[in-house]
Amino acid sequence: MSRLSRLSPAAIKAMFSSETDEQLIMLLTIYDPNGSTDPAAPTVPIRLSDNYTKRITSITADNSVITTDDEVIYGVTSRTKDFIFLPMTLNLPTDQQTGLGDCSISLNFVSPETIILIRDHLRIRTKVLIELVVSSNIDNVEATFTDFYITSATYNAESVNLNLSMVSYNTEPFPSFNFTPSYFPGLF
Repeated sequence: MSRLSRLSPAAIKAMFSSETDEQLIMLLTIYDPNGSTDPAAPTVPIRLSDNYTKRITSITADNSVITTDDEVIYGVTSRTKDFIFLPMTLNLPTDQQTGLGDCSISLNFVSPETIILIRDHLRIRTKVLIELVVSSNIDNVEATFTDFYITSATYNAESVNLNLSMVSYNTEPFPSFNFTPSYFPGLF
C-alpha cells in the first residue's frame, strides 16, 4: 500500500519548477520483512538514497566507521537512519489490463560488494520501501511506496537493475481450482 498524503509546497516546487534549490530525494530501504533468523541471510536493511546532504560517518547498526581518509561516503540522515548515496533511477509502474505493471530501479554503480549484497538478498523474499523527502526537511516523508518485492535482478559492469513487483490478489483466479474430475476425483 502506498501513502501519498497532501504534498507540501516545497515538494511540489521541487517536482515542477525548472529552477529551484529544493531537491526531491528518494530513500530506498531493502530489507527482509520477516526478520530472518538464518545467519546466512541478511538481516540488516540496506539503506540508499539518490542524493546526498552530508558525509556519513557510521552505520548505526554496528557503529562501524565507514568514512576513512581513503574513502569518503556521502548520504542522507533521515529520522536518525543513515542512507548511503548511490546514483539510481526509478521507473514507476504503469497501468495495465491485468493490474499494475512492474517497477524497476537501476543502480548506477557496481562493485563486488554490491553484487554480493544483491545475491544475498535474492535468496530470501526481500521487500523494498521507497520514500520521498525534500532536502529542506529530510525528516518529513512526503510519499511512501510499500509492498514492493524484488522479483529479479540483472547486472553488468555499469549498473544493477532491480525489478520490483507487488503481490496483487485482484488478478488471481478465484477459486484457484475448478472442481473437475482431474483435480477432485473423489467428488465425482
